Amino acid sequence: MRALRLLIVVLLVSLGFLGGYFAGWFLHGENTVRLSPTQQTSAREAGRLQQKIIEELQGRYYKPVDVDKLSQAGINGMLESLDDPYTVYLTPKEVREFEEKERGSYSGIGASLQKTKDGLVITAVFEGSPAKAAGLVPGDVIQAVDGKSTRTTSIEASISRIKGKEGTSVTLTVRPKGGGQAKEVKVVRKTIEIPETDSRIINDKGTKVGYVQLYEFGGFAGRDVREDVEELTAKGAQWFILDLRYNGGGLLTQAVDVTNVFQAGLVTSTAGLHSPKEELEATGPVATKKPMVVLVNRYSASASEIVTGALKDHGRATVVGTRTFGKGLVQSIVDLGNGAALKLTTAVYLTPNGTNINKKGIAPDIVAPDKPKTKPDEALQAALRYIARQEK
Repeated sequence: MRALRLLIVVLLVSLGFLGGYFAGWFLHGENTVRLSPTQQTSAREAGRLQQKIIEELQGRYYKPVDVDKLSQAGINGMLESLDDPYTVYLTPKEVREFEEKERGSYSGIGASLQKTKDGLVITAVFEGSPAKAAGLVPGDVIQAVDGKSTRTTSIEASISRIKGKEGTSVTLTVRPKGGGQAKEVKVVRKTIEIPETDSRIINDKGTKVGYVQLYEFGGFAGRDVREDVEELTAKGAQWFILDLRYNGGGLLTQAVDVTNVFQAGLVTSTAGLHSPKEELEATGPVATKKPMVVLVNRYSASASEIVTGALKDHGRATVVGTRTFGKGLVQSIVDLGNGAALKLTTAVYLTPNGTNINKKGIAPDIVAPDKPKTKPDEALQAALRYIARQEK
């Protein structure tokens, strides 16, 4: 197992996940937006209209108005009209917290999260975490944090409320997996250690299978998976299983690096109305050419889907599990000059075959759902049965 790293457990992918949806998070290199004269005119008119309304409220409304609050509500409403939960305004405080979490460790609840229209879906709960002790499981939906809805709030703002000083508590309104009545759950925060990867040899009826589970696509994912594969190869691994279940994603660069452990060539391409098409290729040496299986489920998202799509399209791996999440978007961060920032979707990414998986996900070659409440890992067993058939 890789050395453990201290992370704020709910910000699991401080480098790319933040709940799992930052595949392709990168800093926008140019802050100048080039607009046509018509676009510039319409933008100015919209700005003047908002200014006029605020001025009228300031001068005529029956009680004092909070201009900052009005401005924030206007921005949020404008972005919500895009029907894109990943395009959000980040306050100066949220930007500082994003930058801070890359420099240190924080306390949280020990769960990774995905933003959906229903709120924050828990995609993974870590052993020894407060979330585990509170009985939270993957599939539960956090509808509110200390009474504040997560449906109408950016994931960054919700995470800011969830994290806090070790020993303090946060109250979550949770709808159980599968539906049912929502309930309030009080969780005491703490800082815990989360592994980057977990690896071992599985001796299955004489066949040595190298098993590597990747928890996130952080800054060293490619390096760590490569080291694991090399160690397992030295131990005689004849097959490999890359487990990306409950992995919500991370850095686009690390998706390329992880793919490169097993496969060279085109990994993904990105395309957007205002973004030139870009192809990302794995060009380095591969660590193994042994046959392999990729395990996925409905919580495998973003960078996990990039890797899965690349290995599947190249015929490098057999995909086992259930259909993936379907998050095929690339975000950029734009500095707004006042300490705040705009995180916006700028492109979609495509698999090597040109498939857009956004909102569709990737279908497995072998459907094998796992039942979390049962001791056997049904999906892993299905993968091992597949390997056994190939070895006959």
